[in-house]
Amino acid sequence: MTSSYSKLSQDTLWKLKVLTFASGTIVMALEIATSRILTPVFGSTIYTWGSLIGVILSGLSLGYYLGGRIADDHPSFEKICGIVFCVGLFVVGIPFFASSVVDFSLAIMPVSQFTPLLATFLLLMLPSVLLGFVSPYVIKLGTKSLEKVGNISGNLYSIATVGSIFGTFLTVFVLIPNVTVNQIIFGLGIALIGSSLIGLKISPKVIALGVLIILIVPWTSLSSNTISHNGTLIYEKETMFSHLDVVEFGDNRSLYLDGLRHSSMNLLDPLDLVIDYTEYFHLGMIFNPTAKDILFVGGGGFSGPKNFLALYPDTKIDVIEIDPDVIDVAKTYFNLESNPRLQVFNDDARKHLSMFDKKYDVIILDAYATNYVPYHLITHEFYQLLEKRLETNGVIVSNLLGSIEGNNSPLVRSIYKTLQETFPVAYVFPTEEKPTNLQNIMVVSSNQPYEFDRLLLLEKSKNSPVDYLSDELSKQQHFYTGIIETSDVPFLTDQFNPSEVLLNPVTKKPFIQDFQENEIEEKQHLEYSMNLILGFALIAVSAIWLYYFKKRIWI
Repeated sequence: MTSSYSKLSQDTLWKLKVLTFASGTIVMALEIATSRILTPVFGSTIYTWGSLIGVILSGLSLGYYLGGRIADDHPSFEKICGIVFCVGLFVVGIPFFASSVVDFSLAIMPVSQFTPLLATFLLLMLPSVLLGFVSPYVIKLGTKSLEKVGNISGNLYSIATVGSIFGTFLTVFVLIPNVTVNQIIFGLGIALIGSSLIGLKISPKVIALGVLIILIVPWTSLSSNTISHNGTLIYEKETMFSHLDVVEFGDNRSLYLDGLRHSSMNLLDPLDLVIDYTEYFHLGMIFNPTAKDILFVGGGGFSGPKNFLALYPDTKIDVIEIDPDVIDVAKTYFNLESNPRLQVFNDDARKHLSMFDKKYDVIILDAYATNYVPYHLITHEFYQLLEKRLETNGVIVSNLLGSIEGNNSPLVRSIYKTLQETFPVAYVFPTEEKPTNLQNIMVVSSNQPYEFDRLLLLEKSKNSPVDYLSDELSKQQHFYTGIIETSDVPFLTDQFNPSEVLLNPVTKKPFIQDFQENEIEEKQHLEYSMNLILGFALIAVSAIWLYYFKKRIWI
């Protein structure tokens, strides 16, 4: 009997190791890849990442339990390979139904901290459970072969862990920077199907070939699910920080990060400020007209820095941008040219400012998005750091997203409260007329107790080299004089910063406001039709497989 076990071990042990390594690799890679589906809608918050980690761990735990029980009931290598094949089919289907799952989650549970949990559960719970079957099952098969439970279980768990490490690094450092999300997920599903074929017969291999054909034909036809491409998409990339798109419509070229517009350029007048709120950056020069050294935190399409370089010839501009791909895109598509008065730093703003000892006359904070705020750039400690980087008469212009009153106001009011505790003054400039509207809100802070009213600022704007803000400051609504209630919102620190709770994300349809409805509907209809055809083809192949699996393997 021992020789029989030894012979069986030599024939199957390497296959068990391949299956174990593949399952460990795919489960971590799938978790990271799925984050790129969820973050455009729910933001890169602790709730999104907590949901991903929690659902994966919960699914694996349940899978370990159920897999152990199933392994004791007539175990066979073909059966566990069939289960892995099923997971592979589910994974390749994710790009087809992910958008519907996200929409369903938003309909059932309007945006809250629990909405990403529901979406993640629907997308990843089943594959996590089934992949959890693998470890106890292969240990059962391996132990039967070697009769050394400790040795084989330790060996196989080690291989699974190495696979998880490999999958993490592969996805983060190789796949996401170079391959679209759909292609990554398709690849993960195909890898699972391919690894399962080592224990399956001829018929499943024919089915796998059918799946491969279905996926190869339309590699570029599917959208990235939660982000639509309308207008002319001239560049697209998964960067280390976001999904980046450059979209052209008419005379405008826009930069989108995770489906939200961050910058636009008029192709006929590249120095023009297309997006209205960027005109308010000039508040810094109105408050401090002798400013020479200016810092922008957040580059985007570099609309502000380019505009300032042209209009204020005596200034020097520094820009800190965390994403190197954003910098490259600005140079390639947004006319960002080398200039002896411009320095661009590819770094995290807080890290850079803590190590780079330079003072500025104006600091413009433009690193926030509708669905995500870098929490370490809105705390008292960060503002204290900015205070040290300001010259005596220096000012900070903070671009916030939200409202002054109403449901979208908690985060804005909390940041305002924190700024007030750090600086002597904090003036508020809404970019829209109603304080309850979701909008860009500019807050100007300073070490100096400037005493300005709207009429004085209006007069200063008229005497400025630019006339962007004269119309805005002529209206009382753009200079907020009311009392901003802060007693019910927290003071933000590095130790206590519930920004995800305060942020009330607003679900947006990317690009909709920039393009004509008929063009949008036509493209979405074509895309939907292609997805529908491919989805039905995949469902048909999956049905054939499940019938075969039940009749020939699961017996």
